[in-house]
Amino acid sequence: MDKIMSSFKVYYINLDKSLERRNFMENQFKKLNIPLTRMPAVYGKELPQDFLKKAKSQFNIFTHYPNLNDGEIGLTKTYFDLWKIIGTQKEDFAIILEDDALLTDSFFEDLELLLKSITKNTFLDISGRKGFYEINSTEFTSTFLVPSLQTTGQIIGKKAAEILFKNLNTYYAPIDVLKQDVFKHKTPVLTTNKCYVTSNDKNVGGTTIQQKKMPKFKKIVREIVRPFWQLITLLTYKTYRFLKNYAFYKSN
Repeated sequence: MDKIMSSFKVYYINLDKSLERRNFMENQFKKLNIPLTRMPAVYGKELPQDFLKKAKSQFNIFTHYPNLNDGEIGLTKTYFDLWKIIGTQKEDFAIILEDDALLTDSFFEDLELLLKSITKNTFLDISGRKGFYEINSTEFTSTFLVPSLQTTGQIIGKKAAEILFKNLNTYYAPIDVLKQDVFKHKTPVLTTNKCYVTSNDKNVGGTTIQQKKMPKFKKIVREIVRPFWQLITLLTYKTYRFLKNYAFYKSN
């Protein structure tokens, strides 16, 4: 384990006000006897109004529905900031967790083999979700043309962080959707074949980024519109993403 520990660093993303979540993560890693670094999350509602206005103007309706809220913008900015930090760290890899991440017992048992299965240019989602159209698979990881991603847990190579920070700097979609656009950020995105992390969200106060209070009428209208949006985007942006991601992987 000491040999592995010198090659990666563990970060968790946490709002200053989310003390229960902070305690949950710190206690989890104290039991594991593994160092943990807190990354202060950007609280979207406290961002300058001109910043929020500019970020919301970059939104692309064909990539996500509905529009980004302040919390999603804050979380996306947090990842942008963290990628910059990881790009300059001494360790080759970073494990990034959100503050409701509950790791399975097998994660650190398999970690050495997981790290050997990727490179410093790789982004690896550890939730074990299956994406659309598998193009490659190994014992531990798979590559899909359109990965199904969460933000709960991931491993990212130092070089991958540099590339992501350079190529992803606009707020046209939430962070998990941005990472699906492999052709734009030019970083291979892999997913683990096993699920190594789950969300403990319900036990630590619920979501911190989704809008909790919304008029019932607005919710109804949003859900009526959603299937039409899904059909339109399937015929436009989602097909475009699929083809462009294919071209990226084929050329690499």
